[in-house]
Amino acid sequence: MPAPSQPVARVSLVALTLLIVAACSAPAPEPRDDREEARALGRDTDETVFDDMIQTQDKARAVEGLTLGRKGELDQALEASEGDSASEE
Repeated sequence: MPAPSQPVARVSLVALTLLIVAACSAPAPEPRDDREEARALGRDTDETVFDDMIQTQDKARAVEGLTLGRKGELDQALEASEGDSASEE
């Protein structure tokens, strides 16, 4: 009669092994929602292999806004200085 106890022992051992593996595994990572961040940067895509290039373009767009603002100020200063020299003549 020892034969029927062997399959029960094997099933119990397999079940115990699966339980230990499941208990020791890392928890599932929480899903990140990068869509809001991408939309804030003017994109409607998730993370891609081109992220480095896209981030470079985003930085360039930010600098371009500052540069164009500064250019506008310089244009106004030039126009004002040209207006002053024309009124002196």
